[in-house]
Amino acid sequence: MANIKKITASEIINSRGYPTIFARLILSDDHEINVSVPSLEGTENDLVIELRDQDESRYNGRGVLKAVSYINDLLGPKLQGVSPTKQIEIDNWLITADGTKNKSKLGLNTLLAISYLIAKAASYELKLPLFKYINSLFEKLFPTGSSLDKLPSPIFTLLMGGKHGQVDLDFKEFQILPSSSFSYSRSYQVGVDLYHLIRELYKFNFNFNLDVVEAIKETVTKKGLVYGRDIFLGVDFGASSYLTNNRYFIKDKQQSVPVDEYLNFLDQSLIKKYSPLIISDPLGHDDWHGWKKLNSLISKEIYLVGDLLIGSNKERLEKVIGEKNCSAVTIRPSQVGTITETLGLINIAKKNQLSCLIGSDFAETDDSFIADFSVGAGADFVNFGPPVHGENVAKYNRLLEIEREINIKP
Repeated sequence: MANIKKITASEIINSRGYPTIFARLILSDDHEINVSVPSLEGTENDLVIELRDQDESRYNGRGVLKAVSYINDLLGPKLQGVSPTKQIEIDNWLITADGTKNKSKLGLNTLLAISYLIAKAASYELKLPLFKYINSLFEKLFPTGSSLDKLPSPIFTLLMGGKHGQVDLDFKEFQILPSSSFSYSRSYQVGVDLYHLIRELYKFNFNFNLDVVEAIKETVTKKGLVYGRDIFLGVDFGASSYLTNNRYFIKDKQQSVPVDEYLNFLDQSLIKKYSPLIISDPLGHDDWHGWKKLNSLISKEIYLVGDLLIGSNKERLEKVIGEKNCSAVTIRPSQVGTITETLGLINIAKKNQLSCLIGSDFAETDDSFIADFSVGAGADFVNFGPPVHGENVAKYNRLLEIEREINIKP
């Protein structure tokens, strides 16, 4: 059995042009494992803390040299000679070593890099594909009898609005979901085709959020597919970004509106007219009353997803369960810190009949770990962003490989 020989880390640049952690683990048989971790956007509720250098002379204070030094000089040396198959023990040790509720001592990113490394090294040592190792770890922690006979349903982002978007609109992401009757490979192909076709047809000429929704419906038809049967609509609203003083401001309304009027707009102009399958964060992340009211109004066939509402936080997840605020949740390892903690959140969600969406994060790398994780954890849906750019397609392409590995026939 090979043990950990050395763990090192260094600073690389992520998809948003800022530093993140690249880490390497060498086993005693000289096999090397590499990972690179995503970065947070910096949410308004600050539930977890990435360790950043705060040195304004480098990368606007967003360097990660301190986190790198913690891995090289503090944590890595203490793991020399340890078996990588001790994932649970190592993750618990990392949590204890940090000792804070929000990972502020060692940093969320520091812990995530090591937990990723251990998982990859364990899968190698146990001669298991990474997704099968994650599944075996999940079963060890929470015996549920989950199977590996299908992949999560992919959600593809066609256009992005919000503050980082390609179009000057309020809603964060305009998405499509191919039918669950499609194989993953066919879903991927259709997602890529629609991504390009909507650009050819409309060239970003949109004045209102609902213009994009209508364009998606028309694009699906022009592709020879049936909207609402072959392809379904998804919208990630990111509503906290256009909520101020308990009023929502969107271009589709001439002035800011209170929550009840905004909910009526969603119900009449979007939900009833376009029958979305998934709506994520349609309300502010602290508008608990609005969430509960919307969840009671909409059809149970629609997935109402709490993303920023949850923030991959156990306390907020438990509150959502208690108040029945939504029917599905987005969980991101990059907002949690360790693999075992993340699996714990997924288990809580599943035990309480909440569907699970696994998502990549704001600033990504070409590491495909999360693709294997989503399959091994039995996620219902995945969203790795638009089906373009290296950091996204590395993950979507890995799902193609996994589809072949588990012998799902296209």
